[in-house]
Amino acid sequence: MSEGSLQTYFKRKAKQERVYWRKIKFEGQRGCPDCLIAFSGRIVLVELKRPDKKGRLSEIQKRQIKRLTDVGIEALVIDSKDEIDAILKAITTPRH
Repeated sequence: MSEGSLQTYFKRKAKQERVYWRKIKFEGQRGCPDCLIAFSGRIVLVELKRPDKKGRLSEIQKRQIKRLTDVGIEALVIDSKDEIDAILKAITTPRH
């Protein structure tokens, strides 16, 4: 499975769960996460990688994700349909 087909799956599943999903770019910045999901006030940035474990984070991606998480932004790296299903379940489950 390619990163593109994983993205298509993510987009379709998010729509089914009524989760806002967008492909994003950070103007003038390299290495930032490429998707945004949101539901009921919770926002998560997601970097998708190839599901065959060959897709690895570059050093700049690691730094960018750390910068985001250091300021309290939830940023994840996802490389499987199971992880997509898990984050969609987590984001749509009410917190208590």
